[in-house]
Amino acid sequence: MGRLLGLHTRVGEVGLRLLALHLLWVAGTLAGGVVLGAFPAGAAVLAVVRRDVLDAAAAERPGAADPAARTSLVAEFRAAWRASFGPANRLGWTVTALWAVLLLDRRLVATVDLGGLGPALAGLLWVLTLVAAVATLAVPALAAHFDEGVRATLRRAVLLVLGRPLVALGHAAVVGVVLAAYGLVPGLVAVVGLALPALLSFTTLWRSGVLPAATAPPGPAPALDRPLLPTVALRPGRTAP
Repeated sequence: MGRLLGLHTRVGEVGLRLLALHLLWVAGTLAGGVVLGAFPAGAAVLAVVRRDVLDAAAAERPGAADPAARTSLVAEFRAAWRASFGPANRLGWTVTALWAVLLLDRRLVATVDLGGLGPALAGLLWVLTLVAAVATLAVPALAAHFDEGVRATLRRAVLLVLGRPLVALGHAAVVGVVLAAYGLVPGLVAVVGLALPALLSFTTLWRSGVLPAATAPPGPAPALDRPLLPTVALRPGRTAP
């Protein structure tokens, strides 16, 4: 009975935190005039979620010390929003532009008569679209964990899809289930919004082992027969080895 009550309490706490993060995302989006606020607000949500997941992972270790003191949720979100304003907008709008080019190419192939080359190009674009979709879903969590530029983050996302396809597809499936649930129950969007997929996205990649801990020793460059995502410059935060 006590365990069940504890579980209900924990679920309630997580639900309230996700609601708070969603409301902060809305406020952060509006603070940037929507166009310049949505991506930093999303990055701030991922930054808070990342810290939550890493603190929880560290606390599970036997004899683990108490997590480092944290500021209030609002202060932590605000600091992350400000820090990620430029990088998140550069990354977000770069991904948006790449998707615009890809969709334009698909439209041209579908409408222009290219003869015998048309079906081959259409098939290639379907494959590129699938890879791009799966990689795009992983970009926010990767950007939250690694302190890298736009090109390195996108390269890392593509390498994840090519080198660890089962992990990447499993991650995409988890996020896809949440988005499908939003389609079936639109009211969930107003309650947990971006916060729930952000939490599940980062947790899935973290537990898969593709996100190294900050204390992990440096290793060789990634290869397709090695675990992807080697230790590089990581963002600050308590981690478990």
